[in-house]
This record gives sequence, structure tokens and C-alpha cells, in this order.
Amino acid sequence: MDLGALRARVRDANFATHGVPVLVTVLDEDPVETNGIWLTATTEDMPSLMEFQRREVRRILALRRDEVPSVPKGTIIVGPESAGGEDRRWVVDGIDRQEADHTRVIVLLAVE
Repeated sequence: MDLGALRARVRDANFATHGVPVLVTVLDEDPVETNGIWLTATTEDMPSLMEFQRREVRRILALRRDEVPSVPKGTIIVGPESAGGEDRRWVVDGIDRQEADHTRVIVLLAVE
């Protein structure tokens, strides 16, 4: 059995089942309608010069590389935080991790 084909079917099923519809606009390119999977948000301690530290929520969204091959910092993503939710505007702040079939991007809520 061709494991590449099996892996592609599993990826397709994951994005169809767990994904939310998003519109990805990479700088100077046409927008791409696709699905993105929100991964578990993590909280990080942010260093501070003061005695107090703040905690930042780090939101990570997985995008298919065959549909969005490049996701540079500043890319705009419009989509809900959860299925059936209200669309929000996000901006890519960096890459968390890149896999063979998907990219995990760190996103921040865009200031309107």
C-alpha cells in the first residue's frame, strides 16, 4: 500500500473534520479559501523589566502546505476561532513549526 496516499487521505479527513473555513491573504497574492485547524492555545510567560510578569496566549493555526505553500509574517487570515463562530481578522506573527504537509503559524488578533 502506498503510505503517501494514505497520509494524504488522513490529512484531508483531519482538515475537513476539525478545520474551520479561513481566507488566507499572503502579501501581494490572491486570497486562498481553505480550512485551518486551531491547535491548543498555550500560555507563555513574557519577560519583563518590572517585578511583575505578564502571560500571553499563543494561538497556533495549522494550514495545508499544498493550498498555502508560503505563509510569511504579516499574512492576513480571516476566520472564526471555533466552528460556527464569528469571523475575526488575524495576522501571522511567525512560524511555530513546518511539517511535510502543513505549516503551524503563530497568529495575533489584528487591531482594527
